[in-house]
Amino acid sequence: MAVQSLYRKWRSQTFAELVGQEHVVQTLRNAIAEDRVGHAYLFTGPRGVGKTTMARLLAKAVNCLHPDPAARPCGTCEMCTTIAEGRAVDVIEMDAASHTSVEDAREIIERVQFRPSVARMKVYIIDETHMLSTAAFNALLKTLEEPPDHALFILATTEVHKVPATILSRCQRFTFVRHSVTSMAAHVRRIAAAEGIALADGAPEAIARAATGSMRDALGILEQLASFVEGPITLHHVQRLLGMTAAAEVDALIAALLAADLTAALRAVNAVANQGADLRQFARDLVERLRAVMLLKATGDRTLLDLGDDEAAQLAQWAQQAEMTALVQWVKLFSNLDYQLRTTPYGHLPLEVAVVEALLAPAPAAQPAAPRPQPARPQPAAPVVAPRSQPVVPAEPPRPSVASQRAPADSPPVAPSPPSEPAMPAPAPVADPPPPPPAAWVAAQQARPPADPAVARAADAELSLLEQLEATWEEFKRDVRPRSPTVQALLNSARPYDVEGNTIVLLVSSSFHKERLEEPKNRAIIEEVLRRRLGKVYAVRCTIEGKSVEPTDLRGKIREARKDELVRAALNIFDAQIVDIEPLEPE
Repeated sequence: MAVQSLYRKWRSQTFAELVGQEHVVQTLRNAIAEDRVGHAYLFTGPRGVGKTTMARLLAKAVNCLHPDPAARPCGTCEMCTTIAEGRAVDVIEMDAASHTSVEDAREIIERVQFRPSVARMKVYIIDETHMLSTAAFNALLKTLEEPPDHALFILATTEVHKVPATILSRCQRFTFVRHSVTSMAAHVRRIAAAEGIALADGAPEAIARAATGSMRDALGILEQLASFVEGPITLHHVQRLLGMTAAAEVDALIAALLAADLTAALRAVNAVANQGADLRQFARDLVERLRAVMLLKATGDRTLLDLGDDEAAQLAQWAQQAEMTALVQWVKLFSNLDYQLRTTPYGHLPLEVAVVEALLAPAPAAQPAAPRPQPARPQPAAPVVAPRSQPVVPAEPPRPSVASQRAPADSPPVAPSPPSEPAMPAPAPVADPPPPPPAAWVAAQQARPPADPAVARAADAELSLLEQLEATWEEFKRDVRPRSPTVQALLNSARPYDVEGNTIVLLVSSSFHKERLEEPKNRAIIEEVLRRRLGKVYAVRCTIEGKSVEPTDLRGKIREARKDELVRAALNIFDAQIVDIEPLEPE
């Protein structure tokens, strides 16, 4: 006869025996004591943290025969014993992974209407709920929302993101957390003592770390070790059975890194490779230990880490020796090795290279930002910017500099006269100024009429409106849909392009969209929604993409100039506005 597994034999039978999940236990206890048990619960969390165990405890609690509600489940009455042994016909436990169809959901719906045979309540425990099909979820919705008074649904899942929101809204949700290494190690010690299994120091913590927060996995490892080892179970046995990296090698490598001893560090890496251990797991263990040292160095707070008492002293000593910049560099360096170690054909070479780089390669220094390259000339017309607080003055043409008129090369140098005052430091040499522009260009600039500030203000207002339309275009289309889904579909191929006074120009992709959008009834719908959103009447016209031309009027040029990021930055910094667009000085 097969021996019962430890995780089944030692499954908690009362709330007091349950390890961890105190927030869930306290809430359910209060609900049972106050007779406020809900009609549907959803238990979520990683594997092996007690979701199914909690579901069975709740099923026992609502059917327990103990007279004191606060003492339920007692674990000793007839109903508690029957449910624990799996003989209760009114507690239906099903695996959604093998009952995914809508027919299974309909069977539940039909059976839930019948009152329980023996128990006080009929309880449905649906494990791995996320495996149900969409049709099965939809079939359960109404029953899950308003089940009969004698029915209770308990759903459990490890992937809550796959459960529809309609199901989540009908359940009281409880999130189960992973068990800590300390609590798991203590529970493993208690069970090992009850089973007569001797555990050496460090073995329970190693089992708990290997289980990664799952109590079921921890008890499975303990059972496997009990069959593998004769006598006390030591840390070496745990590492050998599970193929774990020797903790001594991780510690040796960290000590070598802190001491800047490259030989000892490479010796530790080769010792791990010679043991045949998983190098990826070794790198993960190394990163986890370095992370713990980094957090201790940064905060000095042990509560941020899940540490046993035997590790705290060693990590605290390393934290005092280490430099924070080096720890950060090492964590980044070794955390990038997982993919390389999985794909490389060179064994543990990436790990050796990382060790050498950690000790010998200099830390990357912050490089000064390179100067921004100057754009090549010729350039497009440059905007003339004037502060808003000052009157706008037409731009003056550039004047030739006196310093640009050089003396002939063959003229003899003139001896300087002795200074009558103390000499000032000579200014730094500057580049030669550009040559003066042609006289025709200067005359043309002087003949230009002064720019009109009203034009600039109008261009600013139009650009602001255009930006507002672009930012809220999706909302605008949603407002159009109730009036005409057809117009909304046509607007999906259009976007705001320009504002010309009281006319908004839309850029469309084809002549078909242009003709349909400019039909009177469709244009009236668009203009009405614009009026409601903007509080002003605007006309609408369309232009076809690819046929638009650059603006020729000053207002259009100002709008185009304001779209440039550098121009916008200048306007914001100096609180200025564009008043005119001038062509650049010719070469």
